Amino acid sequence: MQEQFLAEWISLSQKGDPNAFRAIVEFYNKKLFAYVFRILGNDQDAADVVQESFIKAWKHLPAYNFKYRFATWLYKVATHCSYDYLKKQKPLPVPEDVLIAMSNSKLADNPEQSMINKNLAVLITGLTHRMTPGQKLVFTLKYLEELDTKEITIITGMSAVRIKSNLYLAKKFVKEALEKIG
Repeated sequence: MQEQFLAEWISLSQKGDPNAFRAIVEFYNKKLFAYVFRILGNDQDAADVVQESFIKAWKHLPAYNFKYRFATWLYKVATHCSYDYLKKQKPLPVPEDVLIAMSNSKLADNPEQSMINKNLAVLITGLTHRMTPGQKLVFTLKYLEELDTKEITIITGMSAVRIKSNLYLAKKFVKEALEKIG
């Protein structure tokens, strides 16, 4: 129901209507929080970055072009805010619960069963905290948000080659970590 009003809310917001922008925030807040949380892994940090993302979106909304999906544009704003936040942080050690999952996890012979394994999912998510900011962003967008390279290019501003390079390094990192516990 709300999606049909999105274009109207955007148009009104571009003209400075704070109530229309509030409707946009209410519509996207949970989705954007979930996305940013996957990148940052911390509730408070994610909430702060989401708030910063909406502030930047409000400031730059007059520049939004309707020929692009609004969600993609908003994710791009949130991605840049998340990336800036990650660049300021030191790489985190692997969380304790992930280390416990690593020591208790027995990888199945069948790769499909391994991916279904809940402990493996926790492990991989935890390992993303050790990746570089660029690797973490593209890994999250590709495998957790399930976006294609074209949309990742739009959101991150990275070239397809740079995205593929970051994905390769992220997958290599995860594979090597999994081999150590295998």
